[in-house]
Amino acid sequence: MRLYSSGVRLSTSTGVAVAVGRSMHAVQVQKRSVRRLMAGGLAAALGATVLALPVSAAPPAAAGTGTTEAARAAAAAERTGQRVEVLSARTELTQVFAKPSGGFVAETAAVPQRVRQSDGSWADVDLTLRRDAGGFRPAVSPADVRFSAGGRGPATTLTSGGKSLTLAWPGELPAPVVSGDAATYPEVLPGVDLVLRATHTGFTHVLTVKTPQAAANPALREIRFDLGGDVRVRRDADGSLRALAGAAEVARSAPAEMWDSTATSATGRSAAGKSSAAGPGAGARTAPVATAIDAAGDLVLRPTPGLLDPARASFPVYIDPAWSSGASRWAYATSDNFTNSDTTRAIVGFLPDSNRTYRSYFEFPTSTLVGKHIQSAYVRMKLDHSWSCFATPTYMYQSAPIATTPRTAWAPTLTTLRASASASACASVTSPQPDAIMNFAGSNVTAAIRTQAATGATSITFGFCACSDSAGTGEGDQNRYKKFYPEEARLVVDYDSLPGQPTGLQVGGQACVTGDRVALATPPTLSAVFPDGDAGQILQTAYELLEIPASGSYDSSTPRLTPPAGSAVTAGARSTTAPVTGVLGGKAYAWRARSTDPAPYGLLSPWSAWCEFTVDDQPPTVTVDPVTNPAPPGQFYTYKLRSPDPDVVMFRYGWTSPPTEEAEAGTTLGYPGKTVSVTLTTPAYGTNTLYVAAVDSAGNVGYGSLVVQVDPPAAG
Repeated sequence: MRLYSSGVRLSTSTGVAVAVGRSMHAVQVQKRSVRRLMAGGLAAALGATVLALPVSAAPPAAAGTGTTEAARAAAAAERTGQRVEVLSARTELTQVFAKPSGGFVAETAAVPQRVRQSDGSWADVDLTLRRDAGGFRPAVSPADVRFSAGGRGPATTLTSGGKSLTLAWPGELPAPVVSGDAATYPEVLPGVDLVLRATHTGFTHVLTVKTPQAAANPALREIRFDLGGDVRVRRDADGSLRALAGAAEVARSAPAEMWDSTATSATGRSAAGKSSAAGPGAGARTAPVATAIDAAGDLVLRPTPGLLDPARASFPVYIDPAWSSGASRWAYATSDNFTNSDTTRAIVGFLPDSNRTYRSYFEFPTSTLVGKHIQSAYVRMKLDHSWSCFATPTYMYQSAPIATTPRTAWAPTLTTLRASASASACASVTSPQPDAIMNFAGSNVTAAIRTQAATGATSITFGFCACSDSAGTGEGDQNRYKKFYPEEARLVVDYDSLPGQPTGLQVGGQACVTGDRVALATPPTLSAVFPDGDAGQILQTAYELLEIPASGSYDSSTPRLTPPAGSAVTAGARSTTAPVTGVLGGKAYAWRARSTDPAPYGLLSPWSAWCEFTVDDQPPTVTVDPVTNPAPPGQFYTYKLRSPDPDVVMFRYGWTSPPTEEAEAGTTLGYPGKTVSVTLTTPAYGTNTLYVAAVDSAGNVGYGSLVVQVDPPAAG
């Protein structure tokens, strides 16, 4: 943009003049340097998430400081010697912590750990039932579920995506007995309780048949629940149920099953192995429950008669379908595709009482790790129960994705053995063992997560089995049978963001532009922006400098000169060196930059693109010629300024020295240099001096002048 004031006429090489008033003022002209950059364009910084919510360990940064929460967390961790959570990275499954030693650790679960509240805060999952105006609800649950306080109407309502599924007992419910996550409605039939239990993804409804006499009730041969809400329920071929609102799935139920209270065949087993409304015990006899949707759209359950036979079953007997409002991130598989209603535990290994083998699969999200440097990774599992009282192994494989939840077919492919771990937590009456932590670690686990981060994969699935190879070797050893807590499973990853490729390169304060070479009058400073996804980290900068050979080409074998010293810079900030030394006028040079992040990793960024410059310390020449005859004061008169130097970008002129009015340099057909025509008035009769200057792209200024003699008018 040019700003014109009164009193100046300007023209470029065409010599066209335009009168615009009387007094002369400056014309702002953008300097245009001659530049060339040979080694490709400047690249953007590597992507990384910037974390910006306040962290409790440090006060919020003042507005405009550019400090992010991740930086504050890192500073607080270093200051306190304790890891500090980056709250803005928190999700229902993932937490990220800054470490005192530098870098970050991400802990990711497969079962929701927390729920976003209406005010934007997070609350840990708490399935303890609390009374509200409509009945009972879990205190904090990923699933929107409510249980009845008794009477008629829905026993439970499950809402997902604004649509609801209701399930009602075909009679009046008594007031429930509430304990923890369960509401028990006693004697809905003689000797039969209805137990509704909140889960992380929905609810279960279990009929507890307490006595052989209760089992003889014909009403238990065909059990009906009224289904309602905004859905229609469809039965799939395997007996599973899907509640649909249009094409959207509101909830699903795995095939129903029933189990009795047969004690395990192992001696000395504690109550931890017994059946309950939560699921079958280790030695329970189990059987499928047939399901149907009748003409009215309601649910019909038909238990297996044999498991209600007092001569064959141990009481209580439990009858259960479980509903979920969404797919879980973990699933179990059984060798006979049997449904296990107890999803409070992830089972691995062989159980001879049922002649059934279990495997369990966990899918961990990894989007937080994309583009990061993975230092180490492991999976932490908490063992609830083992068959053996001495340590036996469990094997962790990277596997194909989970197809369905909570039960997946036998079995997703176990592709690569990543780790194994051994422990025991048996329930011996004489010497009960506590829960045990099992860490599945090692270079193979780290390698798997590095691949995920490098390829941009957003999740990884691990399968746990009692087999030492994918063919199942050793899986029939009952001593390897174990139960894990699904909600305690964690993928723990120690990581750091790779420093990004430096951007925004400048030389001598002028931007480096692809295809151009910056011309400078004096040895320049070098400057760049040094990004890193871990905002607030202190990076160390470094530079390479070389003289461009006469051929114009250079590579890794081209001799390097001594570059300016690097310095420490906050990630995302600009760093500028001292002026380059040892460069000569008339020579061309190229430089590039990179950074290193702090210990313990010391990761190097990619090199920036090359930036080229020349040192031009010779001022251009300038002359001025009158175009018309000198005119008396008050009348316009045209002059042409010219310079033979093609890198002149601007002329200055005026009746005082040094001249201050400016005009952009142009070209004239047939003239190899730069020109401009200016039209102005002579200040006075007699001798006047027009001062002129030419400014080249390096900022060099050359001066000239012209004496203008205006004779006074003749007397008389």
